[in-house]
Amino acid sequence: MIIEELRNRWWKRVIENNLENVNVVVKVRGLSPEEAIGKPAQFDFPLYKGREVMIQAELNGALGQAYTDEPKYYEGNLISINQLKLSTNHERALFIATTNATYRYLGLVTNTLHCKNEGPELCGKKIAEYLASNITPNAKLLMIGFQPAIAYYLSKKFNNFRITDMDPTNIGQIRQGLLIEPYDSNKDAISWSDAVLATGSTIVNNSIDDIVMLSKGKRLFFYGVTIASASYEFNFERLCFAST
Repeated sequence: MIIEELRNRWWKRVIENNLENVNVVVKVRGLSPEEAIGKPAQFDFPLYKGREVMIQAELNGALGQAYTDEPKYYEGNLISINQLKLSTNHERALFIATTNATYRYLGLVTNTLHCKNEGPELCGKKIAEYLASNITPNAKLLMIGFQPAIAYYLSKKFNNFRITDMDPTNIGQIRQGLLIEPYDSNKDAISWSDAVLATGSTIVNNSIDDIVMLSKGKRLFFYGVTIASASYEFNFERLCFAST
């Protein structure tokens, strides 16, 4: 599993930097929607619907974030984080936020804090522009994990565009003029596609392994802050243009 291999690589870096013997405290708390993304001018973001929460880990002043639908406060050292079973969204989110904070602290990654205010829309525009310049205009593009600003601007660039999502309140709905398909259709949708843009939170909800496997031979991109450390370790192409 990708997350297990990430844990192995993360822990090796922790040991190499003598962090396991330091009394490093990891504090994780759920952020309010306004704390996480400010007040975007338009679009109905998942954080404001209350189904997902952005949690934040702080490690010696370095911050890392991750999306989750199972937020819980946590405080402990890196040894206790390494002992998590990673069997639930809650545990995986704790680990990922902590890993992002660790890699930020070590100077291995940047952009581990979600963009705010006009940032999500700006990022959506830049992602659409980037993909339009990197894959052919007639390419079949699949988005896994609905994000309204990104979806809106991609729909302006690509005629062959599909979206899948796990949120039952989105599935079957028309959002930004686009039909949201169920996540269960991913296998068919990935097979149909030439390129895939997936939310980084797939590493928290435990769907990333299937997506990576099914996307072999295709151009695969991830978006967001959640996937920061995993992108570094596995050379995933991450699009996250307005984060800090």
